[in-house]
Amino acid sequence: MPELILVRHGETLGQSSIRLYGATDIHLAPEGEAQLAAAGRSLAGLRFDRVLTSPLQRARRSAEVLLEHVPHPAIPIESVEAFREVDFGRWEGWTWAEVRERDGEEHQRWSELGLAFRYPEGESRQAFVDRVQAGVSVIEQAFADGCERVLVVVHKGVIKAIAARILGAGVDGLEPELGSVHRYPR
Repeated sequence: MPELILVRHGETLGQSSIRLYGATDIHLAPEGEAQLAAAGRSLAGLRFDRVLTSPLQRARRSAEVLLEHVPHPAIPIESVEAFREVDFGRWEGWTWAEVRERDGEEHQRWSELGLAFRYPEGESRQAFVDRVQAGVSVIEQAFADGCERVLVVVHKGVIKAIAARILGAGVDGLEPELGSVHRYPR
């Protein structure tokens, strides 16, 4: 049975575990490399027909590190523009506590409007979901072309949007941790 494996990138130098780094292209931290090495070891023995990532360096480097720890024939890593993380606009680099403190009114709108909210000077939440879900066509085409296992190394919001599309439902309880692996039969 075909399988989709979604992996969240590892910790970054800017502490993506607590900071809103969407469009900001930051490097993977040594801790993040260790997280992806562990993810790779957990996938030992698997073979991937395609490997897709976000064009942001933290996702691409995460895919490289993961593949270094999975005994695997060489495989190209393909960048999918649609799989970029959301652009948080002026909130880029802030923590949620800083958002509430510095921009309380907009934070309140964020909590009330859901997908209708546009990050200040950034992307709308609905446009982000639509963009990512349109990019799922790359994954669907890979399976249509006969791929049995596709690895996608991306960001938290991207994983949630892809999972919602492939499961055909909301993923409210899904909170992908840094370096986490999520497997879905197709």
